[in-house]
Amino acid sequence: GDRLEAAMSGHRYQLQYLIYLLALHRYLKIRLGRKNYAYDRHIGGAFYLFLRGMNPAAGMSRGVWFDRPSKECVEALDEFVGGRGS
Repeated sequence: GDRLEAAMSGHRYQLQYLIYLLALHRYLKIRLGRKNYAYDRHIGGAFYLFLRGMNPAAGMSRGVWFDRPSKECVEALDEFVGGRGS
């Protein structure tokens, strides 16, 4: 767990997945329309799979990192990068 957290922080993977989630958030708002899109229903989160650390017998307890930022976090990021709620 600690090594996974260190890898995530050391390589700035959190920033990477936030950018991808923001892009998906914006795309779904356009594709589905504001009235049909719901962050809580359509966004499941982000998985990082560290293949050398994975062990099928251990399930998701080894080599798998998951996070699901809150709707408020992604909307704040959208506003910060100039989305203005688009």
